[in-house]
Amino acid sequence: MKGYGQYCPIALGAEVFAERWTPIILRNLMVGCHRFRAILEGAPGLPRSVLSQRLRRLERDGVVERRQAGRTAEYHLTDAGHELAEVCMALGVWGARWREARPEHLDPYLALWTLTRLIPPASLPRPRIVVRFDLTDRSRPDRYWLVLTATGNEVCVRHPGFEEDGVVTTDAGWLVRWHSGAVPLAAAQRARGIAVTGPPWLVRALAAWGRLSPFARVRPAHETASLRTSAP
Repeated sequence: MKGYGQYCPIALGAEVFAERWTPIILRNLMVGCHRFRAILEGAPGLPRSVLSQRLRRLERDGVVERRQAGRTAEYHLTDAGHELAEVCMALGVWGARWREARPEHLDPYLALWTLTRLIPPASLPRPRIVVRFDLTDRSRPDRYWLVLTATGNEVCVRHPGFEEDGVVTTDAGWLVRWHSGAVPLAAAQRARGIAVTGPPWLVRALAAWGRLSPFARVRPAHETASLRTSAP
């Protein structure tokens, strides 16, 4: 990426942060993806070669530190990287308030993958929880499994071989709205956007997972504007 050739701190920071895919890589590092494959899994569409280039650039800029874990390399944010992650969070707040996702942005895999990264394994009410998600729109694939355990969480596109604790039936739009905290599970169920088949403990867990997004409490600008205009 060619620099701006300016001393301005905004220009200097943008040379690192504003390169394509860099904020997504930083986001994935923030949620605990430390290995190359894990970072890639959370960035659909990112070519492996581009990820390699971006990680090398972030290392040179002092944002990421490469560590050897046995035969595998791991990537961790440095102090500078953690501070730059705060810029990511501020950007996310702005995006949640002022931008609206288009239908083609509603990726059910990415929503469920992000959810697996937000659910603390230590918070699970059982040693292993398996939830099937059936997508009723034209999403492909149209079925996913969340496998949550005390040692880690994952999304599967094939049956994981464990007994299912419950089934969530929905479409990509309602899934993203629930996952992002825009609509509570109970409201989505009343509107028949989400149906849950499973025991009460699972319904309670799903309701809690829908509040995990760090942007769940950010009100879109059009909602706050409507509240102001309707106020007496």
